Amino acid sequence: MASDSRRELILAAMIRVVGSKGYKETSVADVIDEAPTSRTTFYKYFDDKHDCFLAAYDMLVEQVFAEVLANCDGNQPWLQRVENGLSTIVKLFALDPELARTAVVEVAAAGADARQRHWNAVARFTAYLEDGRELADGRELPENISLMSAGAVSGLGLDELLAGRAAQLQAMLPDLLFAMLVPYIGPRAAAEEMRRVAAIR
Repeated sequence: MASDSRRELILAAMIRVVGSKGYKETSVADVIDEAPTSRTTFYKYFDDKHDCFLAAYDMLVEQVFAEVLANCDGNQPWLQRVENGLSTIVKLFALDPELARTAVVEVAAAGADARQRHWNAVARFTAYLEDGRELADGRELPENISLMSAGAVSGLGLDELLAGRAAQLQAMLPDLLFAMLVPYIGPRAAAEEMRRVAAIR
């Protein structure tokens, strides 16, 4: 148990340091200092910085999904589940900018295998959107509509994170929700949901 705890401390330190300094600028020494732990302990668990980052990213993704699932009641209507899930992610990222930057921005700098992990995480999230096809009222939707929907939201959020404005993400929730819903329920209904969410915030 203590061994697992030390490993998780190192992973958490990696997330914070990368979110603050950037992946390329982060060194093993930085992570060791942040943990804090010894170089011997670090290399007991990880081959190098890259190996540690990949494990840290996996842990980060599991944390995000755990938060989403904890806040989404599977018995709720699809629209409510999507709003709750998106709101959970936005709030988590707004309150923890370093985690957000590691999750969305810096993962792209960590190599092809890290980018594949990010893609897998996005694809995993889109599985929750597929039920939205039932609300399309017979309109033909592209096969990859869920990826297009999630990609639009990810792109908007990425712009804010690149600009160092993670705290603004919560204010953007109505717009992000519109971008996610519009392919499924159309612009008029999506705009109504956007206005409703904006009114209660």
